[in-house]
Amino acid sequence: MMAAHRRSSSSGCTPIIPADTLERAARYREALIAGAAEPGVLLAEQLQGLGQGQARQLDQLTPLELLGLLCDTRRPRIFAESEVAGDGSDWTLAELGLLGDCSMALPVTVFDNGDHTAPVAHPRPFPATLVFVAGALLRNDQGQEPADWREVVDGRGDLSPAGLLGLYRRRLLPLLRWINADAAAPRSALITVPGLGCGQFAGPFRGQLGPLLERVLRTLLQEAGQELPHIRAIHFDPWSACANSREWIHGLLYQVRPSKAAGNQPIPQLCAPSAYAGPEAEVSAEDFSACRLYSLVAWDHVSWPGNDFYGGARCTDDGVKAAATDAMAVITGMAGAYDPQQGCYLPPPPFRTWGEVVEVRRRHHGLRLWNPG
Repeated sequence: MMAAHRRSSSSGCTPIIPADTLERAARYREALIAGAAEPGVLLAEQLQGLGQGQARQLDQLTPLELLGLLCDTRRPRIFAESEVAGDGSDWTLAELGLLGDCSMALPVTVFDNGDHTAPVAHPRPFPATLVFVAGALLRNDQGQEPADWREVVDGRGDLSPAGLLGLYRRRLLPLLRWINADAAAPRSALITVPGLGCGQFAGPFRGQLGPLLERVLRTLLQEAGQELPHIRAIHFDPWSACANSREWIHGLLYQVRPSKAAGNQPIPQLCAPSAYAGPEAEVSAEDFSACRLYSLVAWDHVSWPGNDFYGGARCTDDGVKAAATDAMAVITGMAGAYDPQQGCYLPPPPFRTWGEVVEVRRRHHGLRLWNPG
C-alpha cells in the first residue's frame, strides 16, 4: 500500500514518505544493528554525534528518526550525478535509495513564471505549493553504480519500463495522494510536472526517458485516478520529447505539452493556473483559474530543496523554482525579497546568498531541514 507520512519540520517543509520506504528504513536499521550493513561515512558521523556506541544509538532510534538523521546528511548545494560516489565514502546505495524516496512539500508565494532564461514577474504574486521529488538517478561521474541503476536498468544494460514504473509508482503516487488530500475542494488542484530524471540524471539514456515518463504518468493515473477527486489536471512538460496530447482519465485531465516542440508556445511551470488551459481548451470545461497550483520539482537525492540557488544560480528546475518563489524563506525562516530585475528571491542584507543564511541558521539556531521528533 502506498501512503504518505506527514510530520512538521523546523524548516517549514512537509516530508512525504512512502509507507514501504519507512519499512525499508526499518530493515536498514536492523541490518546496521546486526552488522550486516555498514553506514556511509556521513550517516556514521551523524550517529557518532549522538554520543553513544553505534549499536546503542541505532537501537534507540525509530525508523523515522533514522530517516531524519539521513536527511541531516543532505547538503544545501550538491549535484548527485557528478559529486556523489554512493560507495560508502559518502552515502551507501541503500541510503541514497531511501533519500531519493523522501520528498518535500513547501507552501510558497510565486513571484515569476519559472522560465529558465527570461522570467516574467507576475503582476500579482499568488500562493502555490512546490513538491520536491527525485527523478531516477542513472548517472555517476565518480565511476560507481548510480543510485537507481539496479532498479531501472536490466541485466543487458537496457532501460526497464517495468522498473521505471515501479520506482515512480513508489515516489509519485504518495505525492499525488498528498496533493489530493491537501487540495481544498473537488477538482481544485492543477499540477505541473517537469521531465523528472530526463536531463543530467539520465546519463547514457538521455533523450530516451521522456516518452517512458509520459507512459508512466498515464499508467499511474489509470491505476489510481479514481482516488484523486480533488485533482483537476496534470500538465506534463517533457521539454522537447513527446507530442502534444490531452485525455481525460477518471475525470482528471492529463495533458502533455513539451515547451520546445515545434509550434508550441512555451508555458513555464509557474504560470497562473489559467495559463494551462491551452489555446484549444473549451473554457466551460477547462477553466483552471480557480485552481491552486502544485508544481513538482525535479529534486536531487542529497541536496536541500533549491540546490543551485543556495549559491545564487538559477539553472536547474530546482534552482529556478526556488528563485521564482519564497521557498528560501519557508526553509530558513528568514524573509527576503523578490527582485524582478535579477529574477530571483534575494536574502536580506548582509547575506549575499541563501547558502550563507543556511550556514548561520544551522550553526546558531539548530536549523534542520526536517525534525521528525
